[in-house]
Order: sequence, then structure tokens, then C-alpha cells
Amino acid sequence: MLLAVACAKRSPAEAGGFAATSAVDPAATSRVDTLVRPASAPSAPTPVLAPALAIEPAKGTPGVWEDVTPAGAKLGEFGVGNVVVDPARANELYVGGYGEIWKSSDYGLTWRKLPSSPNPPELPLGHVLAVAGTTPATIWVANVRGPKFVFRSTDGGLHFVLTGALPEKPDSDSLYSIEVDPADPRHLISGVHEADGIVESTDSGDTWHFVNGPGWPPGGVSWFVYFIKTGNPETTRKTWFAIAQGGGSGLITHDAGRSWQVARGLAKLQHPHGGSSLFQHDKSLFVAGLYGEAGSGVFRSTDLGQSWTRVFQGNSAVTWGSAKKIYAAWGWACAHCAFGKDDPGFMQADYPGDRFTKLDVPAGLNWGPNSVASTSDGTRSIHIGSMWATGLWRYVEP
Repeated sequence: MLLAVACAKRSPAEAGGFAATSAVDPAATSRVDTLVRPASAPSAPTPVLAPALAIEPAKGTPGVWEDVTPAGAKLGEFGVGNVVVDPARANELYVGGYGEIWKSSDYGLTWRKLPSSPNPPELPLGHVLAVAGTTPATIWVANVRGPKFVFRSTDGGLHFVLTGALPEKPDSDSLYSIEVDPADPRHLISGVHEADGIVESTDSGDTWHFVNGPGWPPGGVSWFVYFIKTGNPETTRKTWFAIAQGGGSGLITHDAGRSWQVARGLAKLQHPHGGSSLFQHDKSLFVAGLYGEAGSGVFRSTDLGQSWTRVFQGNSAVTWGSAKKIYAAWGWACAHCAFGKDDPGFMQADYPGDRFTKLDVPAGLNWGPNSVASTSDGTRSIHIGSMWATGLWRYVEP
């Protein structure tokens, strides 16, 4: 999800955004995985990175979660959808998928609704909006169901075309968790809403196929799947982590889904209804989950996903972070829920992530995120959460 891009007052290590739905720390990530297509990928025009821009530093009150929900946003029962950072432009973020798309150009402080044509429809829950750092940005939003499964825009969300055939199951439910290869904007992976399996596209979403090879466990649905950044675009392309709802386990593949194995320490682990994330800091990965053989909580891997240990015990759903901190929060697709008196809600930890403590939040922020997108203005890290039912909230790291 990260690209090197020149922005005012930023070193190369600080330039990229890092989204919590497949989060990567910009200060710790190798720049080998830039937007360069490996030789094995399909032919496509070479994406052009954005030019250097004189962007104002992020505004906001450090250390305080602030409500930045735009006036007129349609929250419904479950918020405004998943939020992502443009990988090539750290100041630009998008949120949506539930019937409208909003864009911010000032690190998530203010938002404007995009006049998309056609406007992608409202969808079931999940992470149904994804962005590639091409110029202009390429945006995908899942369709409600087949036989064409995705809306794609190549002009930053202004105009969409409906595409995306899935010949193996043209009547499938909607795509659920779209992720973009950090080194190839034509390469996408996703789970399927309330169904088993992972699908892949290598042609920018025009066609999809299932990739449930040997080792795939029974029982899971609504899978989230993420690329693991190995430091090499060719192996990143094939190295994924997956976690389901209602069954399955935390899984890893090193051959693009041709075979799968249960990650050590994550047997039977599943994500809460509607939300998940994978945060990566160098070779360390963090994921939250429930009901595993090792219990519920936040789990850490220091070997790119092969083995995991629990570093926090308790309810947790989404992890994200920066060069300084790791964060986690509890919440699921429950429109009228709230944190219990003893529920940790939002937490933070210093690296290496062994000790989490409760993070104070305002009274109005009484339920956790569908997703959190994290970025940096070169001086401070900024985290924007799309919360279940309570809109968009923003945290400028002290």
C-alpha cells in the first residue's frame, strides 16, 4: 500500500501513507516495494507518481480524538464505510462504499463528497473501497453482487465503469475486502461477503478467480485478506494473510493462494463481524481476533506471519500504528452498541508491542472502528477512523 512520493518537508522514509486495513509504517518499510510491476505481471501502462506538492502540515489537537464527520454524510446504522489513504499522496484520503464517496485533501481534517457518475451503490458491511496510487488515483468499489462485481474509476472517483466477471460463480454475493498489491495496481485480492473463499484479479478487476488451494480450512465466511510486504515485489505479490468470520483460522500463503497453511498460534482465530486489519511494522505484524485456540486479543508475529504470540488478552478488532506507536480498538458491525464499563475500547502500546494501555477517548466516541487509515505529514502521524455508527474521527499523534 505504500509508495515513495516527494512531498514538502518529507524525507523518503516519511513520504508514504499507510492504511490500517493493510497498514505499513512509512518510517520502517523498505522502499523496494514501490509501484513497479514485476516481470511476471500482465502488461499495463506504467503508473505515474504524483509530483511534489507544497502541502500544509496537518492541523488538529495532538493527543485528542476529534469528530471530523462532514455535514451531510449519510451515516445510516453503520457509519460511512471504510477509509483508506491514497498510497501516493499522504494528504489524500477516501471513505465510502455505503452509497457515497468522500475525499479529504488535508490529512482527513475536512471532507467533500465526490460527484461520482454513476454513484456506486450502498453495500453490505466490510472494506469494499480500495485505492491505488496511480495518477489520477484508481478507485474500486464493490458492486452489490454479480455478474459484474466491481465499479472502477481511473480519474479519482469522478467516473466509474462496472466490470469484474467471476466465471466460477457469477451469482456470488459482493466482494468484501478489496486490497491492492502495493507493487502492482492491476493486482487485487478480496474475500466475498457471507461466503467462503478468496478471489484474485490480475487485470485491474476486469476478471476474478478463486484461489482456495490445498490447506484451505472449512467453515469461514467473509474473509479479509492482506498482502504481506516482504521487501521484494515478486514475493510480496504471492504472500498473503487471511482471516475469516465464523470459522477458519489465521492463514498464510506464499504462492498466491495455490496452497495455504494455518499460521502457528492462530488456529481457529476469527475476526469480529464486519471489520479486521493487518498492521505491519518492518517484519512485525499485528492482528486482532476472537475465539482462537490461544484465546482472543491482539497477536504479534516477528517473522512475517509464520508464527504468532498473543500480546494483549481481551476483545479487540482492528490494529493500526505509526513509527512510534501501535494501536488497537474493539468494535464490530453493531449500530447501537457501546463500550462496557470494563471494556478496553481503544488501546496503545510502544514498540515492540508487549504492553497495551487504555487510550482515553471523548464520550461521543463510544464504539470502535470499521477501519482506521494512518498517514503522516512528515512531522506527525495522523490516524482517521471510520467508526461504526458514529462517523469519522481523527487523532493527531502527540
